[in-house]
Amino acid sequence: MKKKLVSLFLAATMTCSMIAGATTVFAEDNAEDTTAEETVELAEPSTDEGYTIGISVLNLTGQFFIQLVDAAQNEADATGCTLMTNSCDSDSAKQITALENFISAGCDAIIVCAVDSEAAKPVIAKAKEEGIAVVCLTSTVDGYDAYIGCEEYVLGYTQGCAVGQRIAEMYGTEEEVQAATLNYDLMESVIARKEGIIAGVQEYAPNVKFVADATAADQEEGMSNTENFLQANPDLKVVCGVSDGAALGAYQAFKAAGMTDSEQYLIAGIDATDEALKLIDEGTIYQVSVSQNPTATGKALVDTAIAVVNKASYPKDSLFDLQAVTSANVKDYITE
Repeated sequence: MKKKLVSLFLAATMTCSMIAGATTVFAEDNAEDTTAEETVELAEPSTDEGYTIGISVLNLTGQFFIQLVDAAQNEADATGCTLMTNSCDSDSAKQITALENFISAGCDAIIVCAVDSEAAKPVIAKAKEEGIAVVCLTSTVDGYDAYIGCEEYVLGYTQGCAVGQRIAEMYGTEEEVQAATLNYDLMESVIARKEGIIAGVQEYAPNVKFVADATAADQEEGMSNTENFLQANPDLKVVCGVSDGAALGAYQAFKAAGMTDSEQYLIAGIDATDEALKLIDEGTIYQVSVSQNPTATGKALVDTAIAVVNKASYPKDSLFDLQAVTSANVKDYITE
């Protein structure tokens, strides 16, 4: 049950002062193609057909993962593959069980967004012993064949800089502006994302004071925690979420409180999901997101898994091409 690789994704490199060395980047359509720093070249491709690929993500409530898995499913269908999907609800034990099930089911490849990279090491080692290709998303696990993700700090910093610039336009850089963060500190790698947000905001708006912080995995938690923020901090003006899912909940909480003036309030997220883009385009208080292009990423994950199993060439490590999305460029990201 093997299938030829139908398509390989385009890779490009980007240089960033925060990232040591060059790495492969998923580029926008108008980006310049360059050669990957490390490309794995294997033997001639197999001619068998019908790969089975397992994918385990943190959840299927956040819009980023919903869109990513939908795109992965579409690509699997287009290439004649079977996709087995797992949402582990950010529970490492559940994820490990799912990965073991993928191995037992005879998957040719596994795509995993690891809740706990250290805890996943033994089951990934078992997969490799069975000859199963392993493609990691967001965080790496020892023994992986390919990685697609981003520098978490830079991801947060990209949002933070755009937010800081907008706050400076709204309030200047002297008047104190209260802000809050919706984090996902349950994953160590995402802690750096929040740190990047704060650093980026304060670089352009040093007058911002972060007065509240809470964990939010999805819109429901984002709304509930933001309601608590507003009760404790009635002067709160800004909420920065580490995902659009969490930030959309903050938007709903502000809206319910009648805080809808985009010259006074600002909500920001990450992922550039369809709902977030719509709100940015409409000129609401939801004013910033960061594009990781979940649709292109979902497709690339499947194509990369096929390339590894098919013994074709593929980039070992790839980074998203991160772009802050605001009212100035949101039209470039909305698809009809």
